[in-house]
Amino acid sequence: MARSTTAMVAGWVACVAITMSPAIAQERLQSGSAPAAAANATEPVLVVTLGSINKLMQDINYLTSAVGQPQAGGMFTMLAGTFTQGIDMDMPIGVLVPLVDGAPQPIAVIPTTDVKSILKRLEAQTGPADELDDGTLVIAVGVNTVYIRQLGNWAAMAPSKALLDLAPADPTTLFNGLGNDYDIAFRLQMQQVPAATRGMLIAQIRQGFEQAMEKQDSADAEATREIADGTMKQLEQFINDTDSLMFGLNIDQPNRNVSINTSFTAVAGTPLADIYGGSKPIPSQFASVIRDDAAAYYHAASSISPEAVKQTRTTLKSTISSLGGALENEDKLNDQQRADIRAMVDRVADLAIASIEEGRADVGALLLADQNDFRFVFGSFVADGNEVAQIVKDLAAKVENETDAPRFKFDQSTYKGVTMHMIEADIPAKEDEARRAFGDTLQVHIGTGAKAVYMAVGRNSDSLLKELIDNSTLDQGADRPIGQLKITLLPILKYADSIESNDTITAMINALLAAPDQGQLTAIQDSVPNGQSSVIHVGEGLLKAISAAVMQSRQGNGGNQF
Repeated sequence: MARSTTAMVAGWVACVAITMSPAIAQERLQSGSAPAAAANATEPVLVVTLGSINKLMQDINYLTSAVGQPQAGGMFTMLAGTFTQGIDMDMPIGVLVPLVDGAPQPIAVIPTTDVKSILKRLEAQTGPADELDDGTLVIAVGVNTVYIRQLGNWAAMAPSKALLDLAPADPTTLFNGLGNDYDIAFRLQMQQVPAATRGMLIAQIRQGFEQAMEKQDSADAEATREIADGTMKQLEQFINDTDSLMFGLNIDQPNRNVSINTSFTAVAGTPLADIYGGSKPIPSQFASVIRDDAAAYYHAASSISPEAVKQTRTTLKSTISSLGGALENEDKLNDQQRADIRAMVDRVADLAIASIEEGRADVGALLLADQNDFRFVFGSFVADGNEVAQIVKDLAAKVENETDAPRFKFDQSTYKGVTMHMIEADIPAKEDEARRAFGDTLQVHIGTGAKAVYMAVGRNSDSLLKELIDNSTLDQGADRPIGQLKITLLPILKYADSIESNDTITAMINALLAAPDQGQLTAIQDSVPNGQSSVIHVGEGLLKAISAAVMQSRQGNGGNQF
């Protein structure tokens, strides 16, 4: 999910672009209707919506009750009832942000057929409204002047009178995919931002980058510059090639969770569109980690486009170069140790690049937990599993004479074409919790196949590793998201409680036992044309558990933390 996160970060940076002001003319918001004062206006670059007052009151009451703070929801309801009389309680509220002469200008749109009655009730805060000859109302909010105009079933508010001419009579068409679908949401249309404005933003960021680089006087400054320059180029690509970015947060009462939705799309035909468009679900060796009884699992299997391969290769090489510079400055290492570490890192990097160049990513991880039971298994596609084994063998040879070095046992057996290895390390007697979790000796099971590497930790976890190998050929389809994560907190807490209990864990367990779910968090990432979308669901149980932990901490009875 890393590329989607990068896209979201770039999108937030791109929002800054609309705050800059080059003198450039753009199309009008309402062609042919805007006066000269607003002629150089774009369509809304940014649309922000709040759900209707009824939706907000119901959702906030539900959420505050779920986390044990119903009085906060009651306070919001009281205030909303006081200050929203006259507003259509079932329609969303919006803010439209076009660029006028290159500068962002907000226009609020309120669902009401009688804005005068609303302003009358607010006179204690704003004073009486003045009415201009054309019916435009004017109020003072602090040191700011706000202009207001009734437009049918809506009222528009803006910091200048000319902006009101840009407000549509019915803004609901701009709310598609936002509005009452969420409690709060926004959509940024990057291509509505003039190219000159985007160029100025990039220039300012690059100027800051150059200033930061001038202050670099360390030996690895060149490597640091190389990484930063690569990041700068990627950011420039995101700013120029992004088409749209959407974010929405919704308190979902029927499904008893809080959801966060995001989507990102690039302009068709651009290298950025090729990167995201080339990411599609593929058959997976590790899809069996997707299990209902899991305390947690993560799975991702997708194709990788040539453009993404190229970009990842460049980024990885820059990172390795920077690491080499850092090793040169590490005083605690002698020349031979630096050379050994650098050689090992280069081998790992070469293997990673070779794996990426095969145009696919396939990985799965599974955690099973309950009272007195903890098992974790991991599997990943690699270009050469035998090279993984050789890297570990060479590492073992380097550390075999070190004090308290782990014991490596290679080539112990073969299971369905996968060679089994094991790493053992004695756990000191003073580490009581670790011994209760893993026994006197920690065992890490490793399996290396022709195109895969496996790892398992926990008592009897070798059987779980073999189970993952057994199921590696079962998934021949690709009817699933490109990435998904699920965490269920209750079994993890039960296991933690069996190792060492404390009042905080007990409070969270009790909260979850009374909750509609076991403390679930899910995240799903999927491909869309020229982009990606993601959704995160935070279950009511997880909200209750967090609230219980906070309340227990406030009482000063948290005991040992975990």
